[in-house]
Amino acid sequence: MFYVTENMADSRADNMAYFMQRLKDQKGQVVVIVAILIVVMAGISALVIDEGSLYQERRLQQTVADAAALAGAQELPEDPDRAIQIAVDYAASHGVDVENVYVEIDKTLVPNDTIKVRSSNPDASVYFGKVLGVTSADVEASATAMVGRPLEVYDVVPWGAFIPRGVNWQEWLKPGEDKILKFGAGESIEGNFYALDLDGRPGGGSNDYVDRIINGYPEPLSVGDIVLTEPGNMAKTVSATNARVGTWDSFEDLVTYSESGDIIKLARNDSQFVVVPVIYELEDPKGQEKVEILAFAPFILDRIEGHGGQAQIVGKFIHQALIVTAGEVGGAQSLGLKVVRLLK
Repeated sequence: MFYVTENMADSRADNMAYFMQRLKDQKGQVVVIVAILIVVMAGISALVIDEGSLYQERRLQQTVADAAALAGAQELPEDPDRAIQIAVDYAASHGVDVENVYVEIDKTLVPNDTIKVRSSNPDASVYFGKVLGVTSADVEASATAMVGRPLEVYDVVPWGAFIPRGVNWQEWLKPGEDKILKFGAGESIEGNFYALDLDGRPGGGSNDYVDRIINGYPEPLSVGDIVLTEPGNMAKTVSATNARVGTWDSFEDLVTYSESGDIIKLARNDSQFVVVPVIYELEDPKGQEKVEILAFAPFILDRIEGHGGQAQIVGKFIHQALIVTAGEVGGAQSLGLKVVRLLK
C-alpha cells in the first residue's frame, strides 16, 4: 500500500504554489509581449496607411508632370516661353501650387525641342506618422517630353502637292490659302490630275485609289520613297471623298491659331484632315511616272468644286498637325507633322 505522509503533502502543496506563481508570472509576461506586439502592429499599420497615402500622392504628381510636359511640348520648338507657361498652367489647374512646378527647356535633336517638368508637394499629409513627430512629407515627380517629326507616316492619301522645281516647299504651301489637291478634267498635265499610286507598283486600279482616299494608305511611307503618278481623271474621286468626310465642317472649326496668329494648327483630328506627299512637278510626263516624296504636309479638305469629271478637291494646308505614331522621329520642323513623346 502507498501512504501519503505529511511531508509529501507539504511538498505537493509547495509545488502547486510554485506552479501557480510561475503561471502568474508567465501570464504577466504574455500581457507585456502582447502589449508590445499591439504597439508594433499599430506602428506597421500606420506606416502602411501613410505609405499608401504617399503613394497615391506620388501617382498624382507623376500624372500631372507627364501631362504638363506633353501639353507644353506641343508649343516647341517655336515658342519655349509659351511651352513653359502652358506646363505651369496645366499643373496649377490640377491642384499643384505654381511655386512647386519647375520647368526647363532643353535640346534632344534640335534646339528647344525638349521640356522637363518637376512637380512637387512639400506638405503631403501623413496620418499616423504624427505619433512619431512626422507631420508631412515631400513628394515629387518629374517628366520629360520631346517634340519631333515622324520619319514614317501612315494613312497618307493618294493625292500629291506638286510644287515647282527649285522652290522652297515650305514657302510654296502657303498655309491658310486655297489649294487644289486634285484637279478635274481639263486641268491635267499630260493626263495626270495629281493622283498617286502610293505602293509604287503599276496597276493599282480604281479600287485601291478609292480605299486610300477613304482610309489612307496602310503602309508606312518616308521622305525619299518613290511612288507613281496615277494617270486618268479617276471618276470615283468625288464619291470616295464624300464617303471619307461624311459631314463637312468649316475650316475654322478644325484649326486653331498661335497667339501671334501666324501659325495654323490642327485643333482636333477629323476625317477632313489628311496627310499629303509633297512632290516636284512633272517635267515631261508620259503616263504613269515615278516621283520622289520630298516631305509630308498637313492639309484640311475644305470642299468639292464642280460636278462629275470636272470636280476638283479644294482645301488648305496648315502649318502643324500633331499625330500619333510609334515609329522613329527626327528633329522637329516649324511646318509639317509633329509627334510628342515622353522620354524615360
